[in-house]
Amino acid sequence: MNHGTQINDVLALARKLVSIPSVNPVLADDPSIAGEHRLADFMEDFLSRRGFSVDRHEAIKGRPNVVGTFGPANPRRTIMIEAHLDTQGVHGMTVPPFEGVVRDGRLYGRGACDMKGPMAAAMVNLTKDRLEPLAAAGVQLQFVGAIGEETGNLGALELVDLGLAADEVLVLEPTDLHIVHAHKGVLWFEVEVKGLAAHGSNPDKGLSSIRGMSRFIELLHQQVDAIPLRNNLLGRPTVNVGIIRGGTSINIVPERCVIEVDRRLIPGEDFREVIEAARRIVKQLVGEGVIVGGDVRPIKESVPFETTAESSLVKRLGRACTARGVVPVTEGASWYSDAGPFSRTSREVAIFGPGSIRQAHTADEFIEIDELHKGAEIIGDYLARTASEAGAHG
Repeated sequence: MNHGTQINDVLALARKLVSIPSVNPVLADDPSIAGEHRLADFMEDFLSRRGFSVDRHEAIKGRPNVVGTFGPANPRRTIMIEAHLDTQGVHGMTVPPFEGVVRDGRLYGRGACDMKGPMAAAMVNLTKDRLEPLAAAGVQLQFVGAIGEETGNLGALELVDLGLAADEVLVLEPTDLHIVHAHKGVLWFEVEVKGLAAHGSNPDKGLSSIRGMSRFIELLHQQVDAIPLRNNLLGRPTVNVGIIRGGTSINIVPERCVIEVDRRLIPGEDFREVIEAARRIVKQLVGEGVIVGGDVRPIKESVPFETTAESSLVKRLGRACTARGVVPVTEGASWYSDAGPFSRTSREVAIFGPGSIRQAHTADEFIEIDELHKGAEIIGDYLARTASEAGAHG
């Protein structure tokens, strides 16, 4: 028997989860820590021992998504709790990444706050006392572990494409115990423009791709600034040029220049329209003779989402916070998560968990133990209230 599957204390469970390396393989060069399969194995065993029916969906070999289901086959209500299995890399960490060090009221290690602490706060509540009232009230609980969130919501997108959905979805992330019910989407794309090479002593004989790119960047910012959309929670769309590459020598007019762009979207925007708008700028510059050609290539995208603060999910989470002595704070976020994909198939979505997003990906990643315990209490209260509410309306 795997002793870890019997852990019922949230700190002990969080330490166990931290000790299981699950670094996103894109962010790891050591096979012994790369990939989510070890954590998927643990989660599958954990859920199975608590009466869940467990399926693995492995669109990419060696990278399984885990979906556990508990409750009636024909439920009156379906709720999902979702956690991503992967973590950031460990290069440059100043604390042991997988030892689960406890010191000064904190748990340290890779994933302590993003997101094995929040995962533990939910998993510790998968007990008979929590699960059976839900099932008796006609509620089916899905507990989901998804791969590849750190590099583009890969697992969530795979599961959404399979049709996985629920009446409400609680996405686990470190939110400082705030209820995040909207966040921006993200579109990363690459832009390449082409000029004409010439000797640096005769720049008029060439066409500088860097100069052309500077004009593209100016027009791109003007384009975003002119967008009339605004969201009360999320503000305006934004754009940031994070990388620029161009030229081969100081005395050669550069023939090629490439940028990588981070574009944050708000509800109402479509990433395909953003790409086409960028391509129109390239076409305009070619027409003006500023460049001779160019291309715009998407890198990754994640959709924005918004669930009203008056939704039953958000209000029930708020009541659970109040019951456990935490003032309920509802807000939007500029970062993105698996909530975006699941908002395509599910009616109500919110993000919640202990830990601070400011500690995610850091060299000394940690979670405050008091907050870890409080998060577990709130999630437990949320499950109890869900069962009670469903039973009252049954």
